[in-house]
Amino acid sequence: MAYYDALKTAWNGATQPPTGVVAGTAITVGMTTQQKIDAVNSWMVVGASRPMIIPPSAILNACTQADLAALTTNQLQLLQLMLSGQSVDASNGTALRAVIIAIFNGKPSITSLSALAALYDSPHVPWWQFAGGLTSPVSKGDTDTAGLS
Repeated sequence: MAYYDALKTAWNGATQPPTGVVAGTAITVGMTTQQKIDAVNSWMVVGASRPMIIPPSAILNACTQADLAALTTNQLQLLQLMLSGQSVDASNGTALRAVIIAIFNGKPSITSLSALAALYDSPHVPWWQFAGGLTSPVSKGDTDTAGLS
C-alpha cells in the first residue's frame, strides 16, 4: 500500500533515525518488531510554527530570580505592562518578544526563555504525522500490512 512507503523506507533505511528526525531512538539490528515500532513512534520532527499565546507566568517562571531582581525600574515597568493580561502573545516577530529579548539578552534567563519560545517556533511533532498517509502512531497491524518485521 502506497501510504506505507515512507514507513518501509524509514524502517529499512541505512540512516537511523531517518533524515529529518530531530529526536528519537534508532532502529538497530537485533530489535524485535515491537522495539522497532516503539522506536518509530519515538521519532520527532520539527513541525510548523504556531502562535506563542501563553500565560504571563510562563515567561516569569522561565526567568531566574537573580535576573528579575536585577531589572532596572524602567525594565520592570515595561515588563509589568507587557505581562499584565490573562495571556500574552509572545510569538516570533511581536513587540513583546522583542522587549523580552532586549531585557534579558546576555543574562542566564535568555537560555530558558529561548527554550520556551522554541516549543512554539519549531515544535517537535511525531514523525508518523508527516509519513505520507499515516493517521496514528505505528502499530503491529501497520507493520504486518506493510510486510515489516
